[in-house]
Parts: sequence; structure tokens; C-alpha cells
Amino acid sequence: ESECVVQRQSTPGCIDKSPNGLRHRSLLPLTSQSTTPRALGRPFHPSTQQSSMADACKAKGNAALQAGEFDEAIGHYTEAIGLDGSNHVFYSNRSAAYLSKGDADAAMADGDKCITMKPDWPKGYGRKGAALHKLKKYDEAAAVYSAGLEACPDDKALTDGLATVMKDKDKPPPAAPQPSAANPFGNIIGKLATHPKFSTWMSNPSVMGKINMMQSNPQSIAMMLQDPEMQEVVQALLGGMGINTQGPPGGAEEAAPAAAAASPAAQEPMEVDPPAPKGPLSDEEQKAEDVKAMREQGNAHYKAKEFEQALTCYDSVFEQDPEQVSVLNNKAAVFMEMKEWKQAEDTIKGAIEAAQALRPTPFETIAKMYVRWGKVYAHKKNPEMNLATAIEYYEKAQMEYNTKEVDRLMKTTKLDKKKADKLAYVNPELGLEAKERGNEAFRAQDWPTAIKEYEDAIKRDPKNAAYNNNLAAALCKIMDFQGASAACEKALDLDPKYVKAIARKGDIEFLRKEYHKALETYQKGLTIEPDNKACKDGLQKTMRMVNSSTGSGEVDKERAAHGMADPEIQAILRDPVVNQVIQDLSGGDQAAGQRAMADPVMSAKIQKLIAAGVLQTR
Repeated sequence: ESECVVQRQSTPGCIDKSPNGLRHRSLLPLTSQSTTPRALGRPFHPSTQQSSMADACKAKGNAALQAGEFDEAIGHYTEAIGLDGSNHVFYSNRSAAYLSKGDADAAMADGDKCITMKPDWPKGYGRKGAALHKLKKYDEAAAVYSAGLEACPDDKALTDGLATVMKDKDKPPPAAPQPSAANPFGNIIGKLATHPKFSTWMSNPSVMGKINMMQSNPQSIAMMLQDPEMQEVVQALLGGMGINTQGPPGGAEEAAPAAAAASPAAQEPMEVDPPAPKGPLSDEEQKAEDVKAMREQGNAHYKAKEFEQALTCYDSVFEQDPEQVSVLNNKAAVFMEMKEWKQAEDTIKGAIEAAQALRPTPFETIAKMYVRWGKVYAHKKNPEMNLATAIEYYEKAQMEYNTKEVDRLMKTTKLDKKKADKLAYVNPELGLEAKERGNEAFRAQDWPTAIKEYEDAIKRDPKNAAYNNNLAAALCKIMDFQGASAACEKALDLDPKYVKAIARKGDIEFLRKEYHKALETYQKGLTIEPDNKACKDGLQKTMRMVNSSTGSGEVDKERAAHGMADPEIQAILRDPVVNQVIQDLSGGDQAAGQRAMADPVMSAKIQKLIAAGVLQTR
């Protein structure tokens, strides 16, 4: 019989033999494991039973989320992740539940996990961007949406999300509350001290006492007005320090206006006469009204798609009032609707020249003209469409008059240009030539050149799975196993039955000592092509390594570390049934342990732990 133990990474120690068969030495504490471990390599393929159970949990979570039971939904999704931690959809759904609950930080963490697990899946970027938007981290949210659009340029949800973030970011801050009315006598001493007359009163204790009372209690002004000195002070203050300060102090004729100002008497409402009818307009006023009416008529024709009539009205407006250069911008819009691109461009060019001759120069109007010029070249129906030229005119518009709307327009156009350039670069024939150059460099062991040529071949022909497999082979030569694994994943996304890529992926997992993954990968390749030599050889060498390391009793810390970083291994170790079986096999109820091992599902889990280097047998 064999002895089954769980290896710790830090202190493997010695294992005593026992005549009673298998003995459990130690389990890694479950509480020390991260709930979102970093996965290395491609996500694992769970067993059929695990997948079914995880999907059932997801369905329950979806139902709870739709019913508004967010905590319940989060619990179901967490359970699904425990069963199948490699499924990015579970993290995405839990992120949505967290955000609905109001926990944007947790939602952002799950969205980030989605991006890590599936960088080419747009919804992961959407989840993280929505969480950052909720946290009002607009710049970070915009960066996430932009990164998503680079990975998935055609995704509408990401485009809409980015637009919403930028719109909210550009909103003005809420207006500050208006301060309450200040005490009009709050700074009496400061005002009087600078006055040539009243500054001499500052040494009089009686006057200062009255001033202090009025300063602390404005309600006492009625009493103070009975004092001739205070009457003059109040009159001077209310009059801006300039009301008859040279006259005799305390005069009754001067006190009355101050009293009236401080406490105005109620007045009877006055009858207001209706406004007199306007007289006839002057010639200039009538001309301005006619021009305005003609312009509005042109706009109405434009909206009704009566383009010839609109052009006639706009020409009439400019003829009557040459300073209305903005009407030429409207005229260019009509030509764009008529698909007369050259006439639209010539009209805008002439409009800008006319506007630049005006004084003062209407910079905002000129900026709008440059924007229109850019849109001429950005229009998809323009046979001479040129996004680079469009961006150039948008930048000129910003030089004239900077606006956030044009800044957003430039960013969107740059994304469109990047996508268009990528599509324009596609050429399968040139891709084949690049691949051949890469093969020559590979045979010459010129790995950097081979990698460069294979990458160029992929850009020329993005749907060719073989080019990604070749790139993986070259990356392995420079020990970039992570990049090689990603290239294999891309090849298998393009062709899931591409056995060469499957075998290459198994080789990479073998080199990284992820033997449990390599076994599954080679077996998957043999189910597609049973006689494939690369998969057969890979399976045999992996089995030899697993058996030799298991029987030696030595601990391979690197292998165990890779195993514990695998979400599937962590999920298995969190299973209480698995822990009980390990304890039974390690010296507890061995009969119960042997019965449990008769279950194919349980046996597969134990064998996976052994292959991953987490369990060892003797």
C-alpha cells in the first residue's frame, strides 16, 4: 500500500513509514489560501460533474440577481467559482451582483479578475469600468474602457460606457451655496479708522461703546439713531462714507434719510402702465430681421432635406450680411448631405478665410469650421476618407477654440483610425512571406528575428492558427513560456482541434512543471487525434516524471507552488469531502477511503493533487 501526504511549500519535513498503509501528514490551511488565486497558464478543464454543479450555481445566482437578492446571488456565484475557478463568466456575474449591491470595490476586483483570465473578452473591461465609474474614478474608468476597445474595437457596450464616463467627467461641479447676508455694521471700526473725520472719534470711549453695541447687535440701530453722533455715523456708512460728512452733526434734516434707509416704510403697490407699442423698425433693424428670417427658413429646408432651397437661402443670407460667415458652415453641411465632398471642402476653406478677415476674429466660429472640415474626411461615404487628415483638422479646431466635445471626437477618431490601420494591414499573401522568413530565421537559430517575422505574419493574417503556433515555438527558445502559452491559446481559439498547438501547449506546461495540466492537455490532443506522436510522447514523459517524483519522497517546491496557484487545485482542497478522504487514506478509516477512491470523480481529484505535487504517496 502507499502512504499519501499533502506537501507544505515551506517545511516539507520527513515522512515516517507506517505498516498500516496510507497516512495523512498535513494539509495546507484553507484559511491561508486566497479566494482569487493567480492562475498560471491556461485555465483548467473541470470535470463534467464539476461543470454541471458550477453551472447550476450560476443559474441560481442569475435568478437571485434578477429578483434583486444580491447577497444570495453573490453566494451562488462564489460557490460556482469554488467549483470551477477557471470560468471567467462566474467572476463577471459576481461583479455585476456586487455593483448592484453597491459594493463597487468588490465589483472592480472581480472585473479585474475577468480581464486577467480573458483579456480578449469585452465584458470584463465593462465590469471593471462600470465599478470605477461608480467610484467616480473617471480617468481610470476611461482608461479601462479604452483598453477594452483596443482589445475589442467593435464592442458597442464599451464605446457607450466610455462616452458616458467622459460625459459625467465633464459635468461642472455643483454650485456652491450662496453665503448668507453679512452684517452691514460688521466692520465699522475698520471703515471709520480710515476716514479723516471719524478717525478722531476713535479716542472717545462713549462713541466706541455705542459703535461696539451696534457692531455686535444690528437690531439696536433704531435706538442708536436717536443719538446725533450715531445718526451721522450711520448716514456715512449707508452712503458709502460720502454723504454730507461736512455738515453740522445731528441735524434733523439729515437724520430722516438715514432712518428711512435703515427702516423703510411700507409703500402702496404702484400701478404699472402697459409698455408702449414699438414704433416702426429702422432700415438696419428691418434688414437684420429679414436676414434672421431667411436663415431660419434655410435651416427648415435643410431639416426637410430640401437642399437646393436651403443653399439658396444661405447664399441670400451671406449676400445681405457678409459678417454672417457661420452660415457658410451650414452651407458646407448641405453639401455633405448631398455627398458633394469637394464643394463642401471648398466652402469651408472660403468660410475660414472670410472669418479670419473679420475683426474681432470669431475664433469659436473658425473652430467649428475646422471641425466640419474634419468631418468631411471622417465621413465613411466619402471616397477620399482619410482619418489622419480628419484628426489634423480637429487639432486645428482645438488650437482656435478648445472644447471637450472636440477632444472626445478626436479620441474616438483615433480609435477608429487604429482599427482601420489594423484592417488595412491584413494581407494573407504577405503574411505567408513573413512566415517563411520567420522559418528561415528559426532554422538559423536567430530567435529575435523569427519572433518578429512571426508576429508580422499574424498581423498580416490574423486568422491563421499556424502562425501563432510558430510564434509559441520561437518564444519557448528564449524561455518566454508565458508568452508562448498565450500564443498557443490564441491558436486554439482560432482552431480548437489544432493538435499541434495542443501538443505545444502540453510541452510548455511540462517545462513549467505543471504536470497535472500537461496530462490533461496531452489527453485532450489524443482524443482528437489518437495516433499523434507528439501527444503520446508528451503523455509518457509526463507520467514518468509524476511517478518518479512521487516515489522518491523528495519535495519539488517549484512544482508544488505551481500546483497551489491553480484555481482547480485550490477548489479541490477546499472540498470537505476530499479532505475527509485524504484523512481516511492517511491512517483513519482506510476502508472508507478505499470505497471513496472507487468513485471515478473522487479518484480523479486525488490523482490530480498527486500530479500537481500537492499530495505524495509512498
